[in-house]
Amino acid sequence: MSVLSTPSPWPEQFAAGLLGGVDPAYPDETPTNDLLLGMAEIDRGRASLAYAEYRSAAVLYDRYVAAKLVEPSGSGFVTDGYADCAARIARARGIGQRAAEKLLSEAVSLRDRLPEVFDCLRDGIIAPWQAQLAVTRTELLDESAAAPVVDAEIAALLRTRKGTWSRARMRDMIDRVVYRHDPDAVRQRRKDALDARGVWTAELEDGTGEITAVGAAEDVRVAAARVAGLAKAVCANDPRTVQQRRSDAMFALLSGTVFECDCGREECDAQIPDPATISASTALTPSTAIMVHVVCDEATLAGTADNPAFVEGHGLISGEHVRDIAARKDSIVKPVIGPQAVANSDGSFTLPAHQPADAHRPSAALDTFLRIRDGYCVDPGCVTSAWQGDGDHVAEFDHDHPERGGQTTADGMNIKCRPGHVLKTFGEWVDDQWRDCDGRLSTEYTTPEGLILPGEAETNEDLFPGLRRIRFVAPAQGPPTGNARNDIATTRPRRGRVADKHARRRAERNRNRRDRDERDRAAGPPPF
Repeated sequence: MSVLSTPSPWPEQFAAGLLGGVDPAYPDETPTNDLLLGMAEIDRGRASLAYAEYRSAAVLYDRYVAAKLVEPSGSGFVTDGYADCAARIARARGIGQRAAEKLLSEAVSLRDRLPEVFDCLRDGIIAPWQAQLAVTRTELLDESAAAPVVDAEIAALLRTRKGTWSRARMRDMIDRVVYRHDPDAVRQRRKDALDARGVWTAELEDGTGEITAVGAAEDVRVAAARVAGLAKAVCANDPRTVQQRRSDAMFALLSGTVFECDCGREECDAQIPDPATISASTALTPSTAIMVHVVCDEATLAGTADNPAFVEGHGLISGEHVRDIAARKDSIVKPVIGPQAVANSDGSFTLPAHQPADAHRPSAALDTFLRIRDGYCVDPGCVTSAWQGDGDHVAEFDHDHPERGGQTTADGMNIKCRPGHVLKTFGEWVDDQWRDCDGRLSTEYTTPEGLILPGEAETNEDLFPGLRRIRFVAPAQGPPTGNARNDIATTRPRRGRVADKHARRRAERNRNRRDRDERDRAAGPPPF
């Protein structure tokens, strides 16, 4: 008989290794870069521990579940092996039965359905939450012959792609791979999800409650946008937080009651529409119109192909789903390649990159292209929709001498959320963007302390390869307008501090690029 007792403290050397670059004796004196790198090592440690945990759970599953799923006891009581195995884990670890059953399910799914992804967890390439995401997004492949192919392709991307995998980017990558090899699994997942739609309420503490609704992605986006739009109609003196205003606005929309500004001033200038008059068929003014961007290829829209599509702020949907959206009476279909495009003999199209009178301002075509290509804010881990972000020149645009500064081109610009854009503009962060030897668009970030961090590993170019057929060129320059930034530069000198800051950033990008090229040459060809 063995007794599970309280574990003794870990050896000091193990604790020091788990803490990465932190000196346990002088933690406050550890350099910033060592702290950040140490946190990355901790992530790898968590991955290794999670792998060991799943391995143990899988062995217990084989012992108590796979061997005999149902075993009648001598008294006639039927014992379910799955529940019995989970009970052992739950009681040994002090967790709930449901949590133990979830652990068993994930362990078996990783070992049997996603063994190569499981090895990525073992090697510290992905975090436990990413392994869990892979399990949930491939759960309908259990009986599919495509499962080994999907597993191998996902693992290959995780091992070979340079960059980070945020939740949204990894989810989209997995869905893209699954859709390519087993589109029926994606369709079935959508059907199951829609079958589970509904509205639920819950009682919270102190006289509050919660309402939750599940519906089609586009309907949820429209509903959320209407709530946000009504909440924004108050004046600048309204004392409520954004979320408080949205809560009140949602109740007003659902109940048809009046939504009012809470500033309490007689001279309040808020112009708030009557919620009872707002509906999906209402002809809204441009300031209150709601738009949900859905991107697909022409063949899928026409029904001659069945490729996945992309919904802003949501991710991938099936070709059948996007055709359902296009058939709605309130849908507007606009081609990405408009009438101003020039068709080239190689099958590509050329569009103007910027406004003729202002080389700093991207054309409408380039602005749309950037948002489609990036999908989200490009800052690692950010899931802000690209349609809610700002277009940013990666290398700072030189208003005095546009030919010297960052260019208004597809590769020279990307989309950042407003906080990320402000941090880059006014802070000391440096980002860079380039196409690697395989033609993939890559980004990286340099912290103020000089630590280089990779950007996201996936863009929507992977989902829509046809985007690479769209090219942008500088249009014929028109005469400068009275308020053009280039015209301003001829009337007053640019501030020396800003110019010096931009020069430092250009020098740092050049150093990083030289270092990167040297690292790539030293590493030689990739081992795959």
